[in-house]
Amino acid sequence: MARKFENMPDRIMGHSIKYKVIPTVCNLKNMLEKLQAVSGDFSQLKQWEKRSYKAYNIEAIKSSILKTDEKNWPDLIKNHMLNGEKAQFGASCIDIYLVAYVANEYGPGKDIFAEFIYSNEVSDKPNTVNAIWTVGKGDGIYLDLLNQDGSIKDYDFFEKWISR
Repeated sequence: MARKFENMPDRIMGHSIKYKVIPTVCNLKNMLEKLQAVSGDFSQLKQWEKRSYKAYNIEAIKSSILKTDEKNWPDLIKNHMLNGEKAQFGASCIDIYLVAYVANEYGPGKDIFAEFIYSNEVSDKPNTVNAIWTVGKGDGIYLDLLNQDGSIKDYDFFEKWISR
């Protein structure tokens, strides 16, 4: 049997997973690659890239990202998520946690995730459900935190993240 958290909290970093979960369809990896391509010039990012940038509070670690090999970006971001100022993180981080939470509490997969979103009135819009799932799962996989089905891969990270 797979590992599971008992009663995973429905809040992370001071944010509820059921209130004002605002999706942005821009994944972390693409935003970081674009940031590097424009030498860290925030003004050259597209609107959706800026939202991802702000959601991960990249400004606080931008210089480290720009001088670090991209294969090390996931570890840099995860460390930042565990040690950065909680109030400075936004929707994309919450999306990862929301995907993990639903997989842990109700089961993995997009259909179960969508049912949770609808039944808990997080949103009633299919496009919103898809955006949250796509960003949360995609960023979670990029950071090596989630499996392909949205289930938790790195329990040690989530234990530390929850205990913040």
